[in-house]
Order: sequence, then structure tokens, then C-alpha cells
Amino acid sequence: MKGTQQLESPEQGKWTFISWIKGILGICMVIFLCIFIASTNGMVQKYRTTMQLSQQHALATTQTIADSINDQLAALASAANEFAENLREISWSQATIDTALNEATLNHFGFNALGVAFDLYQADPQLRLFAPFIRQQGTAYQLDRIDQYYDYTGHAAYSAKNGNSKNSDWYLQGTGGRSGWLAPYFDMAYQQHTLKYVVPLQKNTEAKKVAGVVFLDIDLDWVRQQVENHDVGDNGYAIVVNEFDQIIYHGLKGSKKIVSDLNQAITPTYFAEFTAGKLGTNELTGRSAWFNRYPIGETGWYVLTVMNAEIGKTHLFENDSDEDARVIHESDLISWIVNAVVLCLLIYIWIAFIKQQQSVAQLLRHAFITSLLLTVGIVSIWITEYFTPSVTRNQSLTLSNRAIVEQFQNDYAVAALQESKTPPFFVPTGLFIQSIEFQNATNVAITGYIWQRFPKHFEEDIEHGVIFPEAIETSITEAYEHEEGDEIVKGWYFEATLRETFDYKIYPFDRQLLWVRLWHTSFSKNVILVPDFKSFDSLNPNTLPGVEQDFVLSEWNPSRAFFGIKVNKYNSNFGDRQFTSHDKMPELYFNLEISRNILNPFIAHLFPLAVVLLMLYGLVLTISKQEAKLTFTGFNVSTIVAACSALFFILLIMHVQLRDELAVNTIVYLEYFYLVSYITILMVTVNAVLISYDPPLGILAFKDNFIPKLIYWPILLTWIFTITAILF
Repeated sequence: MKGTQQLESPEQGKWTFISWIKGILGICMVIFLCIFIASTNGMVQKYRTTMQLSQQHALATTQTIADSINDQLAALASAANEFAENLREISWSQATIDTALNEATLNHFGFNALGVAFDLYQADPQLRLFAPFIRQQGTAYQLDRIDQYYDYTGHAAYSAKNGNSKNSDWYLQGTGGRSGWLAPYFDMAYQQHTLKYVVPLQKNTEAKKVAGVVFLDIDLDWVRQQVENHDVGDNGYAIVVNEFDQIIYHGLKGSKKIVSDLNQAITPTYFAEFTAGKLGTNELTGRSAWFNRYPIGETGWYVLTVMNAEIGKTHLFENDSDEDARVIHESDLISWIVNAVVLCLLIYIWIAFIKQQQSVAQLLRHAFITSLLLTVGIVSIWITEYFTPSVTRNQSLTLSNRAIVEQFQNDYAVAALQESKTPPFFVPTGLFIQSIEFQNATNVAITGYIWQRFPKHFEEDIEHGVIFPEAIETSITEAYEHEEGDEIVKGWYFEATLRETFDYKIYPFDRQLLWVRLWHTSFSKNVILVPDFKSFDSLNPNTLPGVEQDFVLSEWNPSRAFFGIKVNKYNSNFGDRQFTSHDKMPELYFNLEISRNILNPFIAHLFPLAVVLLMLYGLVLTISKQEAKLTFTGFNVSTIVAACSALFFILLIMHVQLRDELAVNTIVYLEYFYLVSYITILMVTVNAVLISYDPPLGILAFKDNFIPKLIYWPILLTWIFTITAILF
């Protein structure tokens, strides 16, 4: 009986130790399960909140745009109708009509032209055609006559550039009783495409015969201006479709492209995609977006919008902590992946302990599944980092449309007034980059054009020119200067070498933000640069405004380009007492986000590293003490040491080459693979030396060096997974 108790005691102690391991694993599993559930629930709540708020915002913005355009169109239609009413009460002499036209410009604004086209001999028996109108020329108005350009009663009124011949004869439509907005056409009187509103004109309310047509004209840029007064988000865009299924505005197309596509009616399938609150894919970004459609009053026009299902920063002088709390960030996704992988590993190990799976085949299966889970986790983090959209690191306000620019101008003007500063003067500035070259890890050479717009007549003498405050070398040559309406446009060709700081910590998965920081030469006078949106088809970042179409940047892919405003602070007035904005100085940045092409680093570094690690594992498989295996593998310590030394020097040369390429003072992500490989080489060498002892260590003697062969990949991948989770 006593002997039996002595035999049971070690067995009981053994199971007690295993029970402790099971208990610890169970506790860790429960902890990570709670963390996983909490993080999953938090992400789901963030996703639902973001989707709900962004859906409401997208629908409200679409309705606001439609209502705003409808109000403006109604005001213009009211001007034409009022002018038609006035004509019924006055004589139709040229003098009285000219007076009525001048009075109309005092009471109404926003149109390009307003006039009346009389039928044959209706205004004067001596005049076959008579069509006086008043047109806007800059800030002034000028009287003119349509009949001096073409015969508006016939088809000569339209050139071959007309996009819709069925609706081309505006005069016949007006005299036929049609009152409303017509399809856009090329008007030879204005030499541009025009949207025309027509009202049939009778001599009096009882007259049945139409004596002429009152017309009011706007151009396609009018529609662009109305839409771009509203913010549709960083990568959102709007489309305006008229009742003839023509796209008269598209947020991703310039005016010339819109005109050339007028004869291509929007397809019913594409139009049907824009239903209220439909979630689709933004063709520009490939990300989820809300598709909405809303009618513009009773005009038959529609506003279509595509707005990203996310919340972004829209004001420069506000706290965005609430918005950040509602957005799923890249760090949230990576934390979720890490928790999921660790939880799966703990569950699998706990089940293995419960079932007491300890045979060689079962242990090999455990090692394989553990390595597979770690590999999936590493690759998942890589994919998340590479494909998740980045967040602008300089905390600037992205100026992606006219509405944001005007909002910034209003906010800063109010802030300057409250702080008793000199009233700001805003100078529209454009930039076009033709080439970029990385000279080293911090210096970037940039060439391109930069231009500015100034009012032709301004009471203050504002200098023309820009400063690149971060340039170490700059060459600026005046390229052109011309007048455009009431503005002077002056442009320069520049070559600049900028010194900037880049973060290579997660190389080769890094994304960099190149920026061109711009000051006006008279920055002490509170002259603020803003984007010249008139010179770009679109300021949408994904359309790469201001970047050469065939832009080539070695090893990099441009992803987004945008203007931004960032408030900087200075502890000096630069020796100028007039400089009063050193504590809050808005500065214009042109930003270019680029992502690294990972193919070259993978081929040049990661693939050779993987081959070396596989060769090391092959060396581990040859380590043995059994005579039969020694005859086959020819294992000896000196051979292993020599092979490890050769692999070490190969990796060392590659590592030094990488350091020379990057020229950075920190350890980048890819370098940790080299460090892990160095440690692995050392461990393989130590393994070969220790097993040569007679007798070898117990852990190495177990099944002829089975333990090192078993844990090689799990330990190696655990290091890489841990480093990846920490750095990313």
C-alpha cells in the first residue's frame, strides 16, 4: 500500500502541473476573448455610427445642393418672367427696351444675358429681325443684338457643335408655347455653350399669337459654381442631369469634357444606381460610398451625388476628437487582427492540452497550424497596412472643393477680425508638378509651374511672387503673364530642392507625403494663398490635380494630390513689426501622397531572406546523432558553422546595401527580418555545437534533435508576428 502511494505521488504532481498550464491558458483565453469581443463590438458600433451619420449627411447634402440650385434657377426664371411682363406694358421701341433691360440688371443678377427676340416685323415694320439683349462683360453690362449674329428664326441659329439637334431651335420652342430651360447648345453670339430659359411673349394677355420670345442665358460654368459652393467630401463628387438626360455638370470632368459628352445621354441603368441612400462603390476610390439622387424642383433636372461613407475634417479651427472617435482607424483593424490571431492560438493550444495530443505526428501538426496562423496574421497586417487609406500626417485641412476654400476664408477672416489683425487678402495660387526625384532620404528635387491671380485694379500694391520656405535651392523664372477678365494671371517655372522629413519606419510598406509649402512674398501683410480652383477640372484628390498625367516617380505610385491649409506658429516676427500672425499663420501646402511599389523590395530583400531561412531549416534537418542519418547527410559541426558563416555574410552585404539605399538613422521594419535571421543563424550554429557533445543535452537528445526541428518555424514566425504587430 505504501509503495502504491509512492508511485501515485509523481503522477499526481505531473497532472497538477498540467492543470496549472491548462488553467493559465484558460484564463488567458478568456481575457483575449473578452478583448476580442469588446474590440469587435466597438468596431461594429463605430461602423454603424459612421454609416448612419454619413448616410444622413450625404442625403442632406444632396437635398441642399438641389434646393440651392432650384432657388437660383427660380430667381433667374423670375427675372425673365418679370421682364416679359414689363414688355407687355411698354412700347417696343429700341430705346424703351434698352431702358427695361438696364433696369432688369439693377433688380436681378447672376445671368450672362437677358433679352427678347421678336418675330418677323413685330417690333418695327421696318425691321425683319429685332432681338436686343444685355450681356455681362466682366463687372459691367453691355447692350447687344442677337440678330446681328445669326437668324434666330431658322436653323442657322445653331452650329454643328450643338449636342442635341432635337432641341436645338430655341426660338421655335419658345414661340411654340414652351416655357422653361432648354438643352445646352453652342450659341454663336457668345461663342460658348449656353443654357437658355425661354418665355413666350404676347402683346397682351388676351393675344393668342406669340410676338416673340424672352430669353435668359447662363453658361455651364454657372452650374459648376452652384454645385461647388457645397462640400461633397474629400473624394465625393456630384453630377447634374437635365431633363434631356444630358450631363451638364460632372465633378470629375472639366468643362471641355462635359461639352464633348453632351450628345451622350446618361443611361437608364447608370441613372437608376443613384437611388436615395443606396450604398455602392466609388469608382474613383474603390471604397464604399452613398449614391443619392434628388430632383431640382420642377425643372426636370436632377442632382446625383457620390459621397464616401466616412466622416472627414471640414473646418480648420475646430476640434476633431469627436469625429476621430467615430472612425475606424487602421490601428483598430490591426489590433483586431492581433487579438484574433492570439485568441485562435490560445484556443488551439488549450484544446491540444485537453486532448493530450503528444505524438510526433500530432506535434508536427500543432507546429504547422501554429505557423500557419502566425503567417496569416502577418500577411493580414501587411494587406491592411498597404490597402487601408492613409491619414494625412501634417494635420492640414484638405481643400478639395470650392466650398471648403470659401469656408476657410470666412473662418480666417472672422478670426483675424476678432484678434484685431490686418484684414487678410487671399491670392488664388495654382501649382503643376512635372517631375519629382528623390536625391536622398531627405532631399527631393521638384520642377513645375506655379501661378497666381490678382485683381487688375486693387487699392493696395500687392507684390507678385511666392517663396518656398523649405527649399535649400530654388530657381524661379517668369514664364507668362496675361489678363483674364478683371484679373491678372502671372506664372513662373520653378526648380526647387526641398528638404523634408520622411518616415521609413515600416519600409517597404511605407507611404510618404511629399509637400510643397508656399508663402507669398508679402506674408507679413497677412496675404494668404488659397488654391486657384478655376484652373483645375477638379480638386478631388484622387484625380491627382496639379500632377503631370505621365508622371514618373521611380519605385513609387502617386495615390492622391491635394491642396491643404495648415496653421503654423512662429516665435518670431522675422524682424518685421507688421507681421502679427506669427501665433496663427495659415499656410498653403500642395501635398502628394505616394505609396511604395513593394515588388522591388520583395524581390531584392524579402525573397532572398526567405530562401536563406529555408536553407537554415534545411541545415537544422541535417543535424543528427544517428549513424544511419550521418552517413546520408554527412553532418558535422564544421560544415554547419561554415554554411552559417556564408549565409551570414550574404545577409550582411544585403543589409548594408539596404542601409545605404535608405540612409536613415532608425531601424526600419525590413531590417528586423535581418536581425531575426542573424539570431536564427546563431541559434542553428549553437544547436550544431551542443548536439555534438557526448552525451548531448536532454532537450536535443529527444528523438534525435526533434525539438529544434519542431519549434523552428513557430518561434521564427512568432518573432516576426510580434515585431509586425508592434511596429504597425
